[in-house]
Amino acid sequence: MRLTTKSQYGLRVLGDLVRNWREDGNGYLQVGELAGRCDTSQKYLEQVLLPLSHAGILESKRGQRGGYRLNRAPEDISLAEALRHLEGLLMPIPKWADETDAEHSQLAQVLRKVRDSIRSILENTSIVVLAEGASESEAKERSNEAIEALMYYI
Repeated sequence: MRLTTKSQYGLRVLGDLVRNWREDGNGYLQVGELAGRCDTSQKYLEQVLLPLSHAGILESKRGQRGGYRLNRAPEDISLAEALRHLEGLLMPIPKWADETDAEHSQLAQVLRKVRDSIRSILENTSIVVLAEGASESEAKERSNEAIEALMYYI
């Protein structure tokens, strides 16, 4: 799986908005402020925020006190949902690996298992992990879950 710069900035902004949810009661943050925090241009960040807003992950408000904020609790937003709206497919595999005549192909089976493992991990991980300051035990627990999920398929 390859993350583009768009996804990296999108996830960085989501982490910032999770911290805003915790610390500031989920107030609106202006694009300029978010761009400064993420060290990117305001124009580029607007292109990153737009699909997240259309997907209902973010709420936007126009005007002087407007900006962006999370539309739902961070625990209710998975990394998979965010990445799908930023990237599209989570783990594209060759078309032939999904075709029915590839059912007995060992390579096709492995590719499907890899895709399914990545999807499962991302679906079961909320954007809460993007916020700095997550407790060390929580981060360690999530890492262990990811390793266990991958170990099953190795």
